[in-house]
Amino acid sequence: MTNDSRAWLPAAVGTGGAVLGLVLGVLIAVAALDPTHSDEYRSLQDQMAAEQSGAAAAQEQTRSEAEAAQATASSAAASASRYAAEIAQREAAVGAREQAVTAVEQQVAATSIDEGTWTVGRDVEPGTYRTAEAVTGDCYWGIYRSGSNGDDIIENDIVSGGFPTVTLSEGQDFKNNGCGTFIKQ
Repeated sequence: MTNDSRAWLPAAVGTGGAVLGLVLGVLIAVAALDPTHSDEYRSLQDQMAAEQSGAAAAQEQTRSEAEAAQATASSAAASASRYAAEIAQREAAVGAREQAVTAVEQQVAATSIDEGTWTVGRDVEPGTYRTAEAVTGDCYWGIYRSGSNGDDIIENDIVSGGFPTVTLSEGQDFKNNGCGTFIKQ
């Protein structure tokens, strides 16, 4: 058996070597077919890495620009709010001045006597009045007992200059003809 058993050994070694060569050949062929080992694959991989890096940089720039725009918008909103408050404050001050001026104008109107005939205590307040401006020509003023239709003269004058002054009491009528406006003193 020793002779017979050794006869198959060279055939087995030859077949084993062929199988081993075939396996190694297949492995080398598979390795050669792997696309991740090709120059083209590596080039594409480098391009993709560069594109990803560019995209990340663009995203960072966009984020920075968005933050700057948000900061600018916040600053503008704060400025607008301050300006609105300042305008509201100024409007309130102007409104208060307008009310004060209106009150003074109403007081002046209530204590002024224009041309015409007026009843003291009803149309005008009792008190001492003086012309607002100097009389430059002839004018007439008269104080009458109320209800006398000008027949009961208490005092009167024809003035041709200066600042005529009159004192009026309730129950009198006052006539102003060409003297301008009398203002309560």
